[in-house]
Amino acid sequence: MDRNNTIGLVLGAIIGGVATYYAYKHKDDIIDKINELEDNLHFDHHELINDAKEKLDSLTHSVQSTIERFKGHEETNKTDEMASMMEELVALRAELKAFKAAN
Repeated sequence: MDRNNTIGLVLGAIIGGVATYYAYKHKDDIIDKINELEDNLHFDHHELINDAKEKLDSLTHSVQSTIERFKGHEETNKTDEMASMMEELVALRAELKAFKAAN
C-alpha cells in the first residue's frame, strides 16, 4: 500500500509541476484572455447593485407577508387549540369523577 501512495504522490507532483510550468510560460496569453473576457462582459456595477436591491426588497416583502399570514393563522389556531384542550380537560375531569365514585 505504501508503494501505491508513493506513486500517487509522485504522479501528482509531476502533474502539478507541468501545470505550473505551462501557466508560467503562457501567463501573458492567459492574462490577455482574462482581460478580453472582462471587456466583453461589460458589467455595470450600479445596475447590478440596483437589481440586487430590488430582489432583496421583493424577498423581504415576500417574507414579511408570509410571516404576517402565519401570525394571523397562529392566533386562530391557538384559539381552536385552547377550546379543544378545554373540552378535553372537561372530559378528563368527568372521567376522574366517575373513577373516584366507582372506587
